[in-house]
Amino acid sequence: MKKAIYTLLIVLASLPALAKGARQVTDTVKVKELMAQSQADMFSNPKRASDAAAQAVTLFAEEETPDGLRAEAMILYSCAEQLLGNFDLSIKNLYETKKFIDEHNDKRRSAMLYLLMGRIYAKLGDFKKGVENNERATSIFKALGDTTQVAACYNERGVLHCLNEEHVIAEQYLQRSLRINRSLRHLRGIATNLSNLCLYQGDTKEKLELIKEAITINKNLDAVWSLGENYNNMGKQYFYAGEYQYALEALEKANEYAHEIGARELICDNYEYFSMVYAATGDYKKAYSYLDKMATLSRDLQSSTKLRNIEQEIALKQSQDQRFETEMREQQYRIENLKRNLIILVCVIVLILIAAYLLHRKEMKLRNVQGTLDDSRRETTSYAVFLRSRNEILDKIRAQIREAYKMETAEVVPHLKRINAFITQCQNGEKRNNTVMAGAEEKSDEFMQRLLAKHPDLTQGEKYLATLLRVNLSTKEIASLTQTTPKTINMNRYRLRKSLGLASEDNLVEYLQKL
Repeated sequence: MKKAIYTLLIVLASLPALAKGARQVTDTVKVKELMAQSQADMFSNPKRASDAAAQAVTLFAEEETPDGLRAEAMILYSCAEQLLGNFDLSIKNLYETKKFIDEHNDKRRSAMLYLLMGRIYAKLGDFKKGVENNERATSIFKALGDTTQVAACYNERGVLHCLNEEHVIAEQYLQRSLRINRSLRHLRGIATNLSNLCLYQGDTKEKLELIKEAITINKNLDAVWSLGENYNNMGKQYFYAGEYQYALEALEKANEYAHEIGARELICDNYEYFSMVYAATGDYKKAYSYLDKMATLSRDLQSSTKLRNIEQEIALKQSQDQRFETEMREQQYRIENLKRNLIILVCVIVLILIAAYLLHRKEMKLRNVQGTLDDSRRETTSYAVFLRSRNEILDKIRAQIREAYKMETAEVVPHLKRINAFITQCQNGEKRNNTVMAGAEEKSDEFMQRLLAKHPDLTQGEKYLATLLRVNLSTKEIASLTQTTPKTINMNRYRLRKSLGLASEDNLVEYLQKL
């Protein structure tokens, strides 16, 4: 029965931990499902992809979330927000993501972070940082042997040079990426390369073929965002060919796709291309209207002031995080130092208590020994008094017996009867003798107090000897009591006289008895 109760208690105690573990497992599964949903919706519905990734990021408490999983969800969130044109939110989130990535042990996610940062910096107009981040990502993916992501890096590098009006270099990177993706049969990558090759002017017929192939692929993939970009680029190529009606039709389709998913960057490009086409057809009013819309939206998307503000916010956040981390380390150091000092203090107090206890025990032991010694000496003194009393009685009996020697025979028997009566009287007076003994002890204590009051520097041996001499014991009797020789007693008597400051003619015993 006891064993069953004990087992039940263990099970009940472990239930919270089991529940917490089960919840973490359930939440981890949910996070992975949300991330899979975000990836599937990334190009068909970036807004839905963003919501799913954001929900995955916030599902776990920060301290309970696997850092790698959390970082991956944050990268997906940043990618979706970038497709929606929210570059500031995306770049801020990427800097936040860096805290959850170990660059030495999680190189793949680090490279994904750099790739996306390079893309967004290019969109915001900082081409130098865009190239730096792209090169870091490319280098890591090459080291990992991830050919698909290397192709993605080349594609982003081509777009970056295209944005910087470096079309020849852009063509080289985009064609390199296209070759890799065709060899891998990576349809989404192929469609992306084909579309980006149509961002700038060239052989219109060839580029229109490329964009039509990209549209076919993206329709099969249901990539709405990519289709919006494809039709924008198609309209641009028709503009370069002077086929303005086809250009407007393509741009109308691009506008529908872009507004369907709220992709502000695509809408901004769409307004720009509409303005170019209407200006070419002489409809300057519409051209100006679209140009004004494009300028307004462009300022919101790619303002250099906004980029500086974003970078300042990021720098301030990093500074605050570093300051907080430094303060936490200092606080932790103070706490550890306080703990160490408290431990030392407790150890010192314990040692002091142990030492005090040992000293107290030693003092008590010494007191007990001293008390035992005093009791022994007091008993000896009392015995000495008793012995002196008995000796006096024996002396009286002996004197009476000697008197009997001189008596006539008729007088001896009455005399012996008197002796016997005397002895009986002494025996019957035992209680009285005990009382006398107790009185003697009390008087001995009083004597000792008077002696020490007048001579406080006497040794224990000298005090003891003074007590014995006071009751008029002889040197021989004292030697017998103390188990020493008469010679030693005489020497001790000499020292006692000296300690008492007595002259040679002063009687030691009389002096002690007068105290």
